[in-house]
Amino acid sequence: MSPCGVFMPSHSMPFASPDAYEYLPPVIAHRGASGSAPENTRAAIALAAHQGARWIEVDVTISADGIAVIHHDADLARCSDGSGLVIQKRLAELKQLDAGSWYAAEFAQERMLTLTELLVLANQLELGLNLEIKPTIGREPETVWAMHKALQQVPFEQALLFSSFSIHALQAARRHLPHVTRGLNVEAIPADWQHRLEEADCAGLHFAREFFDAQAVKAIRAAGYHCMVFTVNDPDDARQLLQAGVDAVFTDFPQRLLQHLQGRAPLGKH
Repeated sequence: MSPCGVFMPSHSMPFASPDAYEYLPPVIAHRGASGSAPENTRAAIALAAHQGARWIEVDVTISADGIAVIHHDADLARCSDGSGLVIQKRLAELKQLDAGSWYAAEFAQERMLTLTELLVLANQLELGLNLEIKPTIGREPETVWAMHKALQQVPFEQALLFSSFSIHALQAARRHLPHVTRGLNVEAIPADWQHRLEEADCAGLHFAREFFDAQAVKAIRAAGYHCMVFTVNDPDDARQLLQAGVDAVFTDFPQRLLQHLQGRAPLGKH
């Protein structure tokens, strides 16, 4: 029994997923089209799909009652009219919050999505998903188990990738959902990148645009790993990164980057 009162077996039924990196488009919508709509909401996700994005990245954490929800911060204040910690609120409380008007009045009816609702939406829109695991420290297994439950409830028909800054979360994902591809998030590319990828049993490294290093990317790719870069909102930056061997970039403005890249020379495997 977990601290949240949720039973978690040491092994669970495998969830089948293709090698997600083989299905990546060059542009991934960061928290949906978050430059034009409130991040991580239904509106931002639907807008990203409308703008031509085929993959989105969103953040997953849990409520007090152990339900996987889509929200970036540990605290509610920035992206809702609520206050306090997400993990200290039950889902019923979270569903009462306005998750859109902080961005603009036209989004006042937006509500926080559960992961189950997101999976249904992504199936409908035929969107691949990068689910970034954002656990409260100490609740990594519970967060991953809540994701597992959601994936059991909604058979997901698209490519799926997990990522996290948390080694503990990635290790929990390996235990409970071993067939879902995993990526390690960092700010800067560490000198011991290969050791860290092996420790987390990850197939790719995701790092910040400010810390791009062409030689490091070349070495990472030569070792058989993948690279993704966040958050890239300048189309010229995106093109240079893709030409340098990066698999994909995360952007708040998918339409801007897609329009820039459309009709240009092919970029590697893309």
